[in-house]
Amino acid sequence: MKNILFGIAILTLSVACSKEPESSVPDFDLEAGKAIAEADCSACHGMDGRGATAEIPNLTAQPMQYLVEAMHAYRDGRREHAALQDMTKGMSEADINNIAAYYSSQPPLANQGKQPPIESLYTEGAAVAALCEECHGDKGISTTEGVPNLAGQQPAYIITATLEYKSGVREHEDMGDMLIEVDQVDIEKMAMYFASHSAPRREAPPFGDPVAGEADSASCGKCHGAGGVSHDPLVPSLAAQEPVYLLRASKAYRDHERSEDTKMPVKTDAQYDNISAYYATQPMVASVEDELSGEEMAAKCDRCHNPASGNRKMNIPSLRGQSHDYLVKAMKEYRDADRDNSMMHKMSARYSDEMIEALATWYASQ
Repeated sequence: MKNILFGIAILTLSVACSKEPESSVPDFDLEAGKAIAEADCSACHGMDGRGATAEIPNLTAQPMQYLVEAMHAYRDGRREHAALQDMTKGMSEADINNIAAYYSSQPPLANQGKQPPIESLYTEGAAVAALCEECHGDKGISTTEGVPNLAGQQPAYIITATLEYKSGVREHEDMGDMLIEVDQVDIEKMAMYFASHSAPRREAPPFGDPVAGEADSASCGKCHGAGGVSHDPLVPSLAAQEPVYLLRASKAYRDHERSEDTKMPVKTDAQYDNISAYYATQPMVASVEDELSGEEMAAKCDRCHNPASGNRKMNIPSLRGQSHDYLVKAMKEYRDADRDNSMMHKMSARYSDEMIEALATWYASQ
């Protein structure tokens, strides 16, 4: 049973932001829990709850209820790990409570090191973005007819679209060649740079009626948000967009020239003129905050994960002092929807690899 708690490791963060009501603390025997930990768990988690390798999470000072629910999830088959499922099937409730109580009672681990200085993603992204600004304008604000804005756009959308140009999934005579030497990390930096800028509202174009366009765009707002400001990481914002580009793109999607899968509302040419004019005259705010440090990002996570906040439920794990590599692994799995937690996926979907690195480094240093 020495790997039981390693399996619990894989569950860390999985019930983050749970809305389930808290239950009363069950009875437990710390000495019995210590005996099980010493015999079967310490090879992976030590007696102090520290993971033996960087990818094994620390269990010390975790809420008892969280650890109990983690073991229940393996025993009931809600978490996949063949060895742990087999082991927990033979465990009694007393065993589960005693192991959880023992590790929960251990004092927090000492600091795992100071957070190293992290260069701003936005500053680094400016160098990569310079390749794009010749066409898309300074800070991604287009002044060229038919060329889209990138400023304020959802970073995950920019990353996805850019990678599709790079791979040839999206066809463009210049984009593919330009991106050959640009790797994914640089694309992420570029996306964060553009996303951190706002775009001013434009003057009304010489076509369409912005006032009529507000009503005509009602069905568009279902996906693209109020005023064309999207809050879905993979759905582009339309606010302050270059109007000729927006008009051409809308009609191309309507006529299935861009995608057979995209279902556009049935509109007349005049209505699309109005919609393009309306969205072009709406302001676009930055979709991410500039210069976010790991500590600043953690402030949002701490609403659920920090016991000092007074909001954390006892079935939600603590992240402070957790293994850096494990946190990186877990957050990427949530972001990429490889772990089943819709709330965590929604919260982390816009995080680049380097943002996750900064966040994990900060928590590991606490």
